[in-house]
Amino acid sequence: MQLTQHTFDPWEVVVQIDGLPFTDFGTGDKVAVAWNNDNVTDSVDNNGNGKSAINHDHSGTFTFSIDPNAANYAHLIDLANNLTGVPVSVTSSFAHFHTDSARITRPVDTTLNAEYPSVSVVFKASVLQVDPITES
Repeated sequence: MQLTQHTFDPWEVVVQIDGLPFTDFGTGDKVAVAWNNDNVTDSVDNNGNGKSAINHDHSGTFTFSIDPNAANYAHLIDLANNLTGVPVSVTSSFAHFHTDSARITRPVDTTLNAEYPSVSVVFKASVLQVDPITES
């Protein structure tokens, strides 16, 4: 699977999770969006016949590196119990990355250093849309 990924400093983007603005970022926090851009998968069956699945995988992830002591962190953890998924939106100067239904995975990758603690919270989306922003 080929992925395209963009990583942003929080002040470069506007983030909404579950319909609410998410602004509780600190020093060193990051926002990353990755999505599958391999729109064709070729395969061969047992008889040697080729086949292709076209434009079938629109999956992606939103990763938020945040301070576990931040006020919004507890809200993110509560979303882990939402089985239907929540809308997530990240808008940069060049693209709007969004999904109507993303599910949070278990928070992992805790990094503790002298300046700040950081936890990566990952939302997985089966359909992640990327819309370019054009100046008019």
